[in-house]
Amino acid sequence: MPKERLYRWLDSQMSNMFYTSNTPHEVPEYVKVNLRDELRHYQEEAFRRFQFMQDDSLLTGISDAGFQRKQLLFNMATGSGKTMIMASLMLYLYKEFNYQNFIFLVNTDAIIKKTHENMLNSSSNKYLFNPSGIYIDGEQIVIQAVENFPAVKDKNTIYLKLTTIQKIHVELNKPKENGISLDSLEEEDIVILGDEAHHFNASTKKEEEISWENTINKMLYLRTNNKLLEFSATINMDDKNISQKYSDKIIYKYDLGEFMNDGYSKNVLRLQSSDNDDEKMKDAILISQYRKLIARENGISYFKPIIMFKSSKIKVSEQKQQYFNSIIESLSVESLFKYINQRKTAVSLNSTLYKVFSYFSEQDLDSIIREIQEDFEARNILNANEKNMLSVDNAVLLNSLENINNPIRVIFAVAKLNEGWDVLNLYDIVRISEGAGVTRNATDSEAQLIGRGARYFPFKYEDEKSYQRRFDNLNSDLRFLETLHYHTINEKGYLANLEKSLNAVNLISSSDETVKFLSTKLKHSFKNSNVYKQGNLFINETRGTNPEDYDSLRKFTISKEWETEYIGSTIETDYKGSLKEDTVIQREFGYLTVDKRFLKKSLQRNPFFRFSNLKNYLPLLQSKDELIESKKYLNGVAIKVSLPKGTQIVDLSASEKLEIIDKFLSYCEEKIRNNYKKNIGLKIFKPIKIKDTLRDYETIVPKFDTGYITQRIETHDMRGKNWFIYTDAIMNRLEYELVLLIESFIGELESKYNQVFLIRNDEKATRYKLREFEGPRGFMPDFILYLENESFVYQLFIEPKGEDREKEDLWKQEMLQAINGVDIEIIGENNNVSLFGIKFYNSKNREKFINELSTRVNSGFPLDGRVNLFNEDQ
Repeated sequence: MPKERLYRWLDSQMSNMFYTSNTPHEVPEYVKVNLRDELRHYQEEAFRRFQFMQDDSLLTGISDAGFQRKQLLFNMATGSGKTMIMASLMLYLYKEFNYQNFIFLVNTDAIIKKTHENMLNSSSNKYLFNPSGIYIDGEQIVIQAVENFPAVKDKNTIYLKLTTIQKIHVELNKPKENGISLDSLEEEDIVILGDEAHHFNASTKKEEEISWENTINKMLYLRTNNKLLEFSATINMDDKNISQKYSDKIIYKYDLGEFMNDGYSKNVLRLQSSDNDDEKMKDAILISQYRKLIARENGISYFKPIIMFKSSKIKVSEQKQQYFNSIIESLSVESLFKYINQRKTAVSLNSTLYKVFSYFSEQDLDSIIREIQEDFEARNILNANEKNMLSVDNAVLLNSLENINNPIRVIFAVAKLNEGWDVLNLYDIVRISEGAGVTRNATDSEAQLIGRGARYFPFKYEDEKSYQRRFDNLNSDLRFLETLHYHTINEKGYLANLEKSLNAVNLISSSDETVKFLSTKLKHSFKNSNVYKQGNLFINETRGTNPEDYDSLRKFTISKEWETEYIGSTIETDYKGSLKEDTVIQREFGYLTVDKRFLKKSLQRNPFFRFSNLKNYLPLLQSKDELIESKKYLNGVAIKVSLPKGTQIVDLSASEKLEIIDKFLSYCEEKIRNNYKKNIGLKIFKPIKIKDTLRDYETIVPKFDTGYITQRIETHDMRGKNWFIYTDAIMNRLEYELVLLIESFIGELESKYNQVFLIRNDEKATRYKLREFEGPRGFMPDFILYLENESFVYQLFIEPKGEDREKEDLWKQEMLQAINGVDIEIIGENNNVSLFGIKFYNSKNREKFINELSTRVNSGFPLDGRVNLFNEDQ
């Protein structure tokens, strides 16, 4: 048994400098181009970890640490796109390891239907692959649904069996003629993709589930190379049996708190009220319609927020649906006016409901009611409980709620939608009080549903679609289009259990009454200074690319020599995977002379190299012949091949040489795609006036009931500290730790410089952004340290960066270091302004940060900065 959990071991292994610089793993280009959407940073991290575990060169270290790679689990938040990771891993395992047989295994038929749309229906808007087709090495790949895997495989085909654990358990234990059986599965390697994997665990002690787990294990251990990749948001590692089983199998942990902090979800607010279902229903109607009207007023052409009424029993759900219909039908101007004014006095002034009631009190209620009655009429309501209520047509409506032609606004449900329901435009979940439980089991179910509802709805605003929240820090009604409200009761025992359930999945939520508005202003002392009135900050210029920027393959970082391995080495190990001391793999090297006929054939096989497409990336290219013959292009790259000992280039067949060329062109395609830029940053800096750049600002912060202390945004009083330009520091703990560090040696700086100011560069306050040198990415350094004497000005760009984000943002650190180069040009200055970039600040790099800062601003003499910033018990 390993000493630590697998994902924690991987945290340290994959952040190791030797690993990151010598054996990096990145998502291959053929995976990226064959997915409908771009992988998010955490999905790429999950993929990279899988690559790490499959890397044969690392097998000894993995094995010695006590880990295996046959069965792995991705413990990732509801809504984080686990199925997208499955899709990418299918392509990877097919391309790199020749797997063709995949079994998708889950607990319910509902998820099977959803996954069919994800994996097999290219006309669905939920299809995960490229709708234009899947191409690898220039050949089209087909994903084919099967009930049994064919004995004779078609080329370029991935076979996918979608099934429930109950169904395959019966099939394998009572096999039918021509059906799937353990005997048939024994013939070829398989990969099992287990979704909602917590259902497969035997720790519940239910006899049927123990037998399900045994069935999975039988399939898994039929062949040495079989794999089980499990996916679940809810693995209870507090359970001793579960912990013992999965401690060495959880490859990646990305919980709901991280998902929400990264902005990929809606914000979640709770509306805690009495157990009066009538009020909760009316409030939900008004909030939902308010969202729709706010969207319309802001030019969002189609925005249909969904309400879900969650009951504990089907009978209650049916009764409440009838009652809801009567509420809609009986609405009148008089009754609605009375309700709004009565409720307005019962909510706090900064609550969502107060804003909603205030809005409707100023509207023409007659027209409002007409639209409500049209939107919420009976035919636009769906009951998702009994099978006879959920026809095939209704099931389609339930799983396509975001579609523009889907009229549904309200869902009534009990428990069928806790798993497998994929909806993005759910904005209100109303807990029906009648008959509802207050136990931990009941609130666990509610927390899971809230997590599903928190999925972000990527609506288009000002012609731009975003998959992350955009309005967190704006005092704007648009925030309600990124917020899920959970309407619940204000009962102490129930809320205590709900808090425990939310904490268990690290779901960040807050009471609607506790949203904080944090504001800060530029200090008068700073605004009265000459630095504010006459001083400048410096921002680098950018330019669009021109054809000359892409006049050769070298401009895409394609080197003069490309090296590849033909026929990989195989090594023999003992049963633990340990190598013999004398195990050395001998290889031969040679250069492949490329026959033009082979190159032309390979180019024809890869759609990327169609001339009309290439002209988008290589605008100066005149013809396919030039691409082949010119030293600027393919003829300028030598192909070096590593071959097994005793094999020479001349020994390769024509098809083998063609395979190497195909691989080379795939490499070129990846480099061209990755390095094509529409704009690039220059090393020329121009002045912008400080007084026109800095301003007062306000940010909106939930008072988190759960979440990460280090990421929690808090305000710190900075009055009396003239070197900090704002009255308050609004920042997370790491950022404030840096401020305290600089404060610890501020006296030394003030004795050396006439003017010392630390400028907080918050995107709400400045929009001050640098552009990556020779690249398109924008960068807002968190702080600018401004130092001035009579004859010169220093401006230092400083960025606190958590250790977990250093690798991802390495390009920012490289840019900060490049600012120190001699080739930086500052327009309109005569050597009296110097710009410096300082290495990232975090607790690990603290001493290096102080040393570099001392070199830049204190003539190399060490700045003090040795205060104990935080006590151990904080």
